[in-house]
Formats: sequence, structure tokens, C-alpha cells
Amino acid sequence: MHVLIHRPDPFGSLGLAALAAVVGLHYLLVASTGGPYGWGRMPEAVEWHQASLSAEDTASAQRLDAAFTRIGYRLDVVAQSGEVPPVFLAGVPSDMVALAEPATRKQVFLRLMLPLILVANEDIAEDRRRLEAVLARRAGGHALAAPELAWLDEIAARYEGDSESPADLLHRVDVVPPSLALAQAAEESGWGTSRFVRTGNNLFGHTRDDGQGMAPSDGESGPRLAAFDTLGDAVRAYLRNLNTHRAYEDLRRARTNARARNVSPDGHTLAGSLIAYSIRGQDYVDTIRAIIRANGLVRFDHARLGRGSSRMASAN
Repeated sequence: MHVLIHRPDPFGSLGLAALAAVVGLHYLLVASTGGPYGWGRMPEAVEWHQASLSAEDTASAQRLDAAFTRIGYRLDVVAQSGEVPPVFLAGVPSDMVALAEPATRKQVFLRLMLPLILVANEDIAEDRRRLEAVLARRAGGHALAAPELAWLDEIAARYEGDSESPADLLHRVDVVPPSLALAQAAEESGWGTSRFVRTGNNLFGHTRDDGQGMAPSDGESGPRLAAFDTLGDAVRAYLRNLNTHRAYEDLRRARTNARARNVSPDGHTLAGSLIAYSIRGQDYVDTIRAIIRANGLVRFDHARLGRGSSRMASAN
């Protein structure tokens, strides 16, 4: 594992996509379905206003905006109800940059990203609930059955923690506030307009060090960027990155300390622990916090997926 630096994306229309995150090749090569880094479980398939999107809806940013509005998916409604429709897109519409109004682009991007972040967080929360139950049984003097021991070892391996240290595992197996993930995705991908997110679903500047992947620009040396099968895969890689890499120990510690005070950590606070995410250091932290404030993203930190039609929509 190693730290790579961020550099502007010369192909992104807003010049905001960055080249670096602290990642490892061993989890960049993920599958789009199944396995510890794939989609995992999806929300229960019950009705939610028959909220399905057609291929035509997802192929165009303008039509996607209209479709979201048609099914009642508006950010002001989410802020009031806390409920987000389980509508999942595999990629961003290729014409995001064509949206004339920056405000509309932001609205589309945030609505596109929020369900993906919530479903990935739900899987982590489920791991944490099960982990707490297993650890409580062990602390109570109960001998763990072979399947429980095997699962505990698998969780420790997945989160790169110590299966014999409950504190270490609980320190790692935890959710990331949606406001933080939304702000970083917006900054790193130019609100969905970067070449790297359009061609490789790379939302967070993930790189790979084997010479494969997307070149930063013609004739430019430097690390290549990873390509993901879906946006969901990129979100899960990002969450795993924050939960495992040593560069983000301060973030995990701040999250654990907040829990100890019975306080829900918010993205604005945890952003202060992202000094190592970019060569820009504190300037990067300030930018992420500014995005969170300017767009009122903390209001989505307690959002939840509505128990609606769990349909995966593919962006063309």
C-alpha cells in the first residue's frame, strides 16, 4: 500500500478530478457482483411508487433529471423525509457536461450518488451489527461455533484488522457519512464530468500501480487510474480505503471517539482527517468542507434507502 498524490485531470471539463487516493491493487481489481467487494446484498424488492427508469432515461442527464423528478425523487423531499428511492445506476450519463446549469448538474449527480452510497453503507452496517453480536457472545464466555470463527476471520481479513482485537475490528467496520462521500465524489469527478468517471466509473481518483488502467493524459507520465465495472464498485472501494488504510487512522479514530460520546459523526467533522488524501493537504480539507456546506450535504447523513423497487438501472 502506498500514498499517491492528486493532480488535476486535464480531460475533465471542470479540471477537478484528481489522480490520487491511498489504495492498493489487491482491492481495485473488483468484480461488479458478488464477493466481499462486489454489490453484496441489495435492498428488499417491495414497491416504491413503481420507481423504474428506462434505458432512455439513464442515457441522458437531462432525461435523468426529469425522470428523478417524475418519480418524486427530489433532494428537498429527501431532506424532509430522510428516505431515498433505491434506484441504482451503473454509470453516469455521458452528457453530464452538456447540462447548461451547474445547479442542475449538481442535483442530478447527488441524486445519482446517494443511493449507491447508502446501499454500500448498509452492507457495512450489517457487518457491524453481526460483528457486535459475535463479539458479545465471545465476551460473555460463549464458545464460538466454527462458522462464527470462520466469519470473524473473514471480516478481519476483509477490513485488514485483528480478529483477536474487538476494539480494532469495531474501529474499522463502520459506515462513512454520506455527506463526506458525496463531497469527495463531487470534487474528484468534477460533479460527474471527468473523463475518468465517464469512461471508467472512477469517482474518487483511485489509481493502480501495475501500469494498467487509464492514462492520466497523452504523453504524461505518472500512475494510471483504475477502471471499475460500475459506480457501485468505485463507492465500495472508496469506503474500504477509508476503513483500512493507515493514512486514514485519524478519521477512524475520530469516528470511534464520536461513537463513544454517543454522537453520530458527520462528514464536515470527519473531513478534517483527510489531510493525507491529497497533496493539497489542508486546502483539500477546506475544499471538501466548503462543498459540504454550500450544498447542505450534512442533511443527508441520516438518510436511508426507501424500501421500494430495488431495480438496477444501467447508464449507457
